[in-house]
Amino acid sequence: MTGISSLGQALSQIDRIKEIQTQFQTLNFQLATGKKTDKFSGLGADILADKRSRADIKALETYNTNITKAQRRIDFMLNAVNEFREQAHSIYSLLVGFSKESPHQEGDKILYDDPLTPTVTESIEVGMTSGDPDSELYALQNLATDVYDILYDLLNVQEGERYLLGGADTTTQPITDNGALATAITAQINSWKTGGITTDQLIADLQDRDPVATGNTDAINDTIVGYSSTLTAGNAGDVFVRVDDKTEIKYTALANDQAFRDIMVAAAYLKSGNLGPIADVYAEPYTLGDPVLNDANGNPLNGAPGADLTEMKDNFFAVINALIATVHSALEGVDNIRFELEGKKARLDKIQQQNTFEKNALTNLVSDIEGVDINEVAVKITSLQTSLEASYSVTARVLQLSLVNFIPV
Repeated sequence: MTGISSLGQALSQIDRIKEIQTQFQTLNFQLATGKKTDKFSGLGADILADKRSRADIKALETYNTNITKAQRRIDFMLNAVNEFREQAHSIYSLLVGFSKESPHQEGDKILYDDPLTPTVTESIEVGMTSGDPDSELYALQNLATDVYDILYDLLNVQEGERYLLGGADTTTQPITDNGALATAITAQINSWKTGGITTDQLIADLQDRDPVATGNTDAINDTIVGYSSTLTAGNAGDVFVRVDDKTEIKYTALANDQAFRDIMVAAAYLKSGNLGPIADVYAEPYTLGDPVLNDANGNPLNGAPGADLTEMKDNFFAVINALIATVHSALEGVDNIRFELEGKKARLDKIQQQNTFEKNALTNLVSDIEGVDINEVAVKITSLQTSLEASYSVTARVLQLSLVNFIPV
């Protein structure tokens, strides 16, 4: 009876030891990982809340990644827009300082007295002896020439291979200098100087961009400026970023915005080789009806339209003053684009902060569900280790099946 009873006790004790060992392994896993279990099934009733929280955390991480990408692209766009404005403002500043009191040409004024009135000295200013620009006109044209290429590059700003000012059409270059704009403006200036169009018509040609809407077939449309067919057709589409389950934020800025377009046309006009001279150039001595001189390339040195120097200057600066007003309005338009982008970036920052707050809250919830108190686990391990050692000792004694251990002394 003693042997059978001892064996039963030993087997029961072995089962308890196995159970303690299992608990010990679980506690060691918890101590090493800080987690209750390595399987969702081990979370019991909290499994659904844990899975939902983890899914929400993953979604918030994706949204924040989207926001970070959008913020980076907006930064690229803002840098380009800010630099575009600075370059355009340099032209505007020089234009404003461009004096109307001078024909801005080297040489002397050509004076004419009517031979039919010998007793009257009219001294009518009819032109200049040279068509070479003075330092102010030379500086203005040089600046416009330098800035023109920079403006094109800025409107083609990229993030990697992605064009940022082309709307949803990110693979197509928004604007290309194909020479059409320079050719069109040259033709318009020539027509203006030779009487084909009036000063008001020239101004309208420069300012109008939609021949259909304005009825002006000579308008500088978007194709002439060099914009892509997608932008020209108005099919570029908007750019959005998904920031949460219900919200998308639009952060579109297009290279063919009216403000950008007007500045490009103004710069192209000012850099045109046909801009000067302002006044007709004649040889001396001058006789009424003498033809204008030709430049080194054989082109007539025609100034702005007008019967005398005063009218030529008035017509020339009528166009210049119209451009000043256009560029001033365009600079305000560029500011509006910049403020809108900055507003979208600020909104994205706020949403990202909220997403981060929610993510941290959910992370804490998951930690509470899945995590354990390390100190508590350590105490349990110590207690369990003591129990395990005691069980080993008892089991070893029970398994010593010798009657000596049970005979009274």
